[in-house]
Amino acid sequence: MGSPKQLLPVAGRPLLETVVAAACASQLDEVVVVLGANAEAIRDAVDWGRARVVVNAEHEQGMSTSLHAGIRALDASVERCAVILGDQPDVTPALIDRLLAAQEQSGLPASALSFDGLLHPPVVMRRELWPDLLALRGDVGCRQVIRARPELVAAVPANAPSHHPVDIDTPEDFAKLSSRGAGTERPT
Repeated sequence: MGSPKQLLPVAGRPLLETVVAAACASQLDEVVVVLGANAEAIRDAVDWGRARVVVNAEHEQGMSTSLHAGIRALDASVERCAVILGDQPDVTPALIDRLLAAQEQSGLPASALSFDGLLHPPVVMRRELWPDLLALRGDVGCRQVIRARPELVAAVPANAPSHHPVDIDTPEDFAKLSSRGAGTERPT
């Protein structure tokens, strides 16, 4: 991207701040944000609300290390966690709450957003699946776990094809987000 994508402007604030604000406004008891590259610059530029920041010193070893850092930062009494990507500006508090409710009501150990016939983040996972996350190595995340074991996941359908969170991974992704007016089509 040429600069930290977490700081790209979305609806007048940094991209990561939009995601953190959604998490903080949801029913999550605690919000932990894992930073890696450019942690200091990002920490200074984002309003964290009630979120707590941890820095993943091993971020160069891949996305899995950020999952590990986040899980290890949680209190021993925590029974489930939501894994929310910091580059999905369309994630809303309502979507996070739907995922929490689906996991709880289903009795399954996980819930995930479902669109295009596949399971996608954000994801809610009970503690029993955390060893699977902690076993991941390299640049992979929870998507690998939920797609390998879909029978353990309550699928939460996107309300409409246009209502699934996009990942901002390339300048083209950001241009598409900017052209549609960030925050105007928000999944619930």
